[in-house]
Amino acid sequence: MYGFASRSLSEVPVDIDGYTTKVDKCLILQYHRVALLCHDPFQLVVEPYHFEEQMEYLAETFNVISIDEMKEHLEKGAPFRDKTVIVTFDGGFSDVLYTAKDVLERYKIPAVVFTASANITEGGQFWWQELEDLLIANEADGYLELMIEGRFHKWPARTHFEKFRAYEDLYSILSKKTPSEQKEIIEAIAQSRELRAAELDNHRTMDADELKSLDESGLITIGGHTHNYVNLSALPKWQQNEEVLKNKNVLEEVLGHSIEYFSYPLGSGDKCTSEINCILENSGFSLACGNSYGMVNVAEGTNRYELPRVKVGNWNPFAYYRFLRRFFN
Repeated sequence: MYGFASRSLSEVPVDIDGYTTKVDKCLILQYHRVALLCHDPFQLVVEPYHFEEQMEYLAETFNVISIDEMKEHLEKGAPFRDKTVIVTFDGGFSDVLYTAKDVLERYKIPAVVFTASANITEGGQFWWQELEDLLIANEADGYLELMIEGRFHKWPARTHFEKFRAYEDLYSILSKKTPSEQKEIIEAIAQSRELRAAELDNHRTMDADELKSLDESGLITIGGHTHNYVNLSALPKWQQNEEVLKNKNVLEEVLGHSIEYFSYPLGSGDKCTSEINCILENSGFSLACGNSYGMVNVAEGTNRYELPRVKVGNWNPFAYYRFLRRFFN
């Protein structure tokens, strides 16, 4: 696998006082995008200036390892050096290649980018971002009326507050639907609601050539993230299997090598189950980042298909320091 060259566990650097402090825990940091956006309803963006400050702080203060190194620790039950973190990105957005990559290389920080694959084969953007364009970015007002599964829904969409409420309600509904149902509902919204936006955010994800270029940089590992960026636990078993396998097959065809790491989309809406664990394992994935909040603990036998992570915000260095201090004394 392409990726950051892993160090042997015996080569972990010592601390200034001449010995290495070993601990059972490490922290997986979850990023999504590094960009400047107008809307960002779920606060998934870290602005480029803050991202560079955060990476500089990590490089100076923490032991940042690759996901390959973390896997080695978990397999051997070996403790981590104190203040060990792993950097991850979800989604496969193009700004990871064009903005984040240069910063990661400058500070020699390895990362893993979990990538959905439908946009690679079909184009377009994620359903929840199409919904953002139609409701939050849209300057059109009035009412939104939809028939969903035989039930009539009506939302006022005149003020910002009303549009936010409609977006939140529809996000909750759509996150539990299959990809075909999501597409049908989004198309119905688009037909009933003229799009008049002063400025739409760029939600572009990487195409095949861009993803391969990112992978070949040597510092970044590509992982899976379902084909359609869906809530796996809301789907029947056959479709869970299809989402995982299609994602893996598309990414491996693009990259020309196997992938073995995965993360669940949609935050707390996706729940890890034993059936999904089996699907991931049978598909050839060795680790998966779940949606529980906390630290990986080798002593407590953390489920390797539900590794906890923490989401990073658009914070200045002091706010970033205060956040990380919660996990490291």
